[in-house]
Amino acid sequence: MRVANPSLAGRLSQYTGVGALRESRLPSPWPGPPARPVGDPLLGVRERWYMLGTSDLVGDDPVPVRALGEDLVLWRDGEGHPRLMADHCPHRGARLSIGDVVDGQLQCWYHHWRFDAGGQCMSVPSQGGACSLAARTRVEVAYPVEEQAGYLWAWMGTDSPAPLALPEEFTDPRWSTFPETVAWSANWMLGLENLVDLMHAPFLHARSITLKGGITDDRVLVTDHDDGFEVTRKNQSGVNFDWIDVHLGALPHVRLDIPLPPSAGPGPDLRIIGFLLPRDNDETLVHFPRFREVSGGERLIWRSLYRLRLRGTHLHVLNQDKVMLESMRTVEESRRDEHLAQADRPVIHLRRMLEPVFAAQRERFGLPAETPTKNVDD
Repeated sequence: MRVANPSLAGRLSQYTGVGALRESRLPSPWPGPPARPVGDPLLGVRERWYMLGTSDLVGDDPVPVRALGEDLVLWRDGEGHPRLMADHCPHRGARLSIGDVVDGQLQCWYHHWRFDAGGQCMSVPSQGGACSLAARTRVEVAYPVEEQAGYLWAWMGTDSPAPLALPEEFTDPRWSTFPETVAWSANWMLGLENLVDLMHAPFLHARSITLKGGITDDRVLVTDHDDGFEVTRKNQSGVNFDWIDVHLGALPHVRLDIPLPPSAGPGPDLRIIGFLLPRDNDETLVHFPRFREVSGGERLIWRSLYRLRLRGTHLHVLNQDKVMLESMRTVEESRRDEHLAQADRPVIHLRRMLEPVFAAQRERFGLPAETPTKNVDD
């Protein structure tokens, strides 16, 4: 939302009054406060890297970002480096994201207080600019941001950031890629549980182009690795959504392959690297960059087909997930009377791997403990 520097239509309205009455009656565009306290693991795991979006998410103007239950402002300093800090002016609490970047500093629209890249107040104009009040005032919450491979990555924690090690597909030129981001009005845990659940694909996505094949009666296998686990199907491989590699460490993400029909052009399976950005208890941004290892003419065909048709068919699948997850309400409501089968073993495995992480985070933020995960009905 930009109002400090209005659009051409906005500037015309300032002189003509056209549209001013309608705007005066619009509801607030700002979301309400999260239903959970900051630090609750269901708002996201702390001390991790998260993909915010592509580099063009922020340009000359600051933009609001809600992540892990916090309202933040993303902006670029005088050298073009991305910065992320609390969307809260320490003067009177105005949102900094509706301000401006002036001379490389973030300026609050309300009274034009200015803050440098680290959040330090540099000027209080009503007191002459630089002054003792400015020297002792700062935006207290700020998070490191890296810009790599055309994406913005934020370290959502107070500890020193772990090294940002991107999956090789982002830096290996053999892979051709397209970004993709969708929004789900569902908790991030429901989204992640959906991803590790291979057996939902032949049912929920039975009418899709890419995920309608294969057997529906199967067992799933879970194999641990250094920072997560892999899930495979016992009696099927490379036919449907039959494999996923789950990473829960410093950069949480999943890697999966989707078989493509001949109509998708020459080349191997589609690879997806998935990142979930919890916005709050009820909203999640789902980043699903697509990759295909193709070159030359095959790459040209692939990229043309993706732009013309394939992106829409892939979004159709994500929209099926969206409808289902949004129907499940909250994490607590979805688990209120659940009966788990062998196909849900990856879901149980995920919950158990996250239990000590959640417990440590709750203790760190002084929050009550959680009920342990139940067993599978085999």
